[in-house]
Amino acid sequence: MYQRILVPLDGSATAEQALPYARLLSTGFKASIELLRVIDGPAVGPVDLEHDAVINQLAESARAQAGEYLANVAGSLRAGGLEVVTSILEGDPASIIVTESEKAPGTLIAISTHGRSGITRWVMGSVSDKVLHATRAPMLIVRCAEAAPSPGINFSGIIVPLDGSQLAEQVLAPAVAVAKALGLKTTLLRVTPSAGDYFRYMDYPPADYEDLSKEVDDDAVRYLDNINRRIKLEGVAQTEERLIHGNAAFAITDFVKEIPNSLVAMTTHGRSGIGRWVMGSVADRVVRHSGGPVLVVRAEETAPAAG
Repeated sequence: MYQRILVPLDGSATAEQALPYARLLSTGFKASIELLRVIDGPAVGPVDLEHDAVINQLAESARAQAGEYLANVAGSLRAGGLEVVTSILEGDPASIIVTESEKAPGTLIAISTHGRSGITRWVMGSVSDKVLHATRAPMLIVRCAEAAPSPGINFSGIIVPLDGSQLAEQVLAPAVAVAKALGLKTTLLRVTPSAGDYFRYMDYPPADYEDLSKEVDDDAVRYLDNINRRIKLEGVAQTEERLIHGNAAFAITDFVKEIPNSLVAMTTHGRSGIGRWVMGSVADRVVRHSGGPVLVVRAEETAPAAG
């Protein structure tokens, strides 16, 4: 599925925390890695030859430093037998990331989050919002930690939160592809309200809340069973179904924390169901607080036809 892993870098150790995951996916999918460094373009202003000469010198120096940096990073990846190319471009980071992600089919953007400088400002700020809204490419968002991940890191499994909508199910194909490529156990996760939660929103007699909760849970279990059978037919060997209760944002985050080195796969975009999760408080909490990487797949209002 993934033929190209696009990794934007800014020269910081924070940004480089996406590299071990890019290495892992590149190996599993036999995909090439493209290291992208975006530098500021020359400022546009009144013509001043002396000023322009200085600006050009600074730009050349920045490009040379970026080239040296990318060559060193690429060298370490190539030493592991990976195919790596590098690109240095000038301009607005979000626009360039989106444009580059659309240049080749099967592209995955791998990028780190959290922090006070460099690329970490991109992901959780206006740049990431622009990329998430504009790119059709999936994004592997890696929340950086105090201790950088080991170059030989592996996922313990992949967790796929679902809400029963077709929008949410659009993550299944990418999740199945990752599970098969890396030999991962796939956990299908469904969050439903606890019996007490219904009391806040519905005017039912107290005895009816337990019945309502059981009915919702039974439907959720049947749904997970159907999805489980479906992905097994697609070649996923190890699967698990989990039904948990509570607020989706907190329940998913807490569940993920219990499984170290797990990968979460979720969809973005849409007006209902999981589409609300990812672009709102749930996704923000999962990315910021789960402690692990999140594969974010942009869903379409009309799912693409199979073929």
